[in-house]
Amino acid sequence: MAILTNPQLVEAPPPGRLRYGVFTAARVSDDLDPRTVSAGFAHAAEDCGVARLYDANCDTNPVKVFDEGLGYVEGAPYWVYATHKCGSVGRTPQEIERTVRRKLAGAEQTAVEAAIWGGTSPPVDPALTATAGVVTVTPDGPGAGAAIAALEESFYGAYGYVGTIHINTRAYAAITYAELISDTPSAGVLTTPIGSLWSIGGGYDVTGPSGAAPDAGSVWAFMTPPVWIRRMQQPIVPDVVQTMDRIHNQYMALAERVYAHTWACDIVHAVQVPVAAPATTTIPNA
Repeated sequence: MAILTNPQLVEAPPPGRLRYGVFTAARVSDDLDPRTVSAGFAHAAEDCGVARLYDANCDTNPVKVFDEGLGYVEGAPYWVYATHKCGSVGRTPQEIERTVRRKLAGAEQTAVEAAIWGGTSPPVDPALTATAGVVTVTPDGPGAGAAIAALEESFYGAYGYVGTIHINTRAYAAITYAELISDTPSAGVLTTPIGSLWSIGGGYDVTGPSGAAPDAGSVWAFMTPPVWIRRMQQPIVPDVVQTMDRIHNQYMALAERVYAHTWACDIVHAVQVPVAAPATTTIPNA
């Protein structure tokens, strides 16, 4: 039992590693320059498209089909910020700045996941739920295993490289029970048995294409080509002394960072995944 009622203030302990999420599954680069902050970015979708079989014979001399044009994908900039308001008595400007920086560092991944999923205000582009032409997959049977297998089968019929599955964390138990997370992840990235990347996000929603609600006991999952997240190298933190509310003697601290994201091709597939897992500790039959 404490003898005194005013405990000594000590430095906060380090938080440990960042939780698993889209920052783990995606390519994250700290190279968002002022030009991109102003206008966003775009790149050619060079790894997308179809290949066809050709019947080379002298009887019919078939004509090869040529695909016209080249697609582009874009990423629009958006701001993620954290604030901290605190009286100036007993706290130094350095402490206030450190506090707001740490708050942003711990929360920005969740905000980016929400932006990627869609339905945020303001809206962000691209967003999974707002993507036009999403292919909706119907599984051949019940359970998370059938749903994810159908999603991968559909997606890999349209894209030739490793894709990323985006799903809310509430489906974690179901996909684990179905043995959909490989026992040998690559470089700390969770994968399915055939190598698709898992992005299990606490900031993701459960809605589907065009914001459709899932059936009871299910969540929507989306599958995309590799995700590229670009952000400013360092957060912007204005001088807390300059932003201080001097009338009320309050620090008004702000930390913000500009983000933009996209995926390699405009190919998005979606499926509903049931979240129920049997309430047992036994291992399912292979």
